[in-house]
Amino acid sequence: MNNGAYMGQDGQTVAPKVQELLAKDLGAGPSVSFTIESVGVEGITAKSILKDMSTTFFGGKAKLLFTIHFDINQSRAMQLDAHMIQQGAGCALGSLAYATTVGKRVAGPVSLGDDGKFMGDAEAAGKLNARKDLLKKCDAFAVKKGGLAGLELKIDRILKIIPRENGAQVVAVTMPVSKSMGFSASLGAKEFLEMVALLETTL
Repeated sequence: MNNGAYMGQDGQTVAPKVQELLAKDLGAGPSVSFTIESVGVEGITAKSILKDMSTTFFGGKAKLLFTIHFDINQSRAMQLDAHMIQQGAGCALGSLAYATTVGKRVAGPVSLGDDGKFMGDAEAAGKLNARKDLLKKCDAFAVKKGGLAGLELKIDRILKIIPRENGAQVVAVTMPVSKSMGFSASLGAKEFLEMVALLETTL
């Protein structure tokens, strides 16, 4: 059974199990490497995808133990920060922060609001808000609460599109979902890639 909740709090033991869930989400093929990062004084790691964002990203009452940073090399390279939170003497998956780049440019930052609409750069937000199917997919991915069965947390909504030199960076946070009556879990990697592909074609 690999359901995202684990005995013990040793990152070296837990990380391969989380990697197994990620590989299951993505299917065969991608090359995945990981590093384990301990928590700094501000509660986030030095290399965190979210290091520049002031946010409650793993639930206000949850204690972050460590972050597993995944570099995923496939047709679209991306990164995942899996935040492992304390669960008694063990640990469990908390929020999941994804980041990747797209080839489309934006004039300024765009973010998904709590109302399910994009705000920020007017041109980009206008294009994105015109697609009801896209808004539905983004609203379902960038959740404000969720998590494994019995471990639901409230988090800040994060889905941002940030200008970069040769395009834009997409950063989004979601929560794991329990599967198979709690015997397995999904990290949402496939859904992230589907969402990003739709964002890129819309911009």
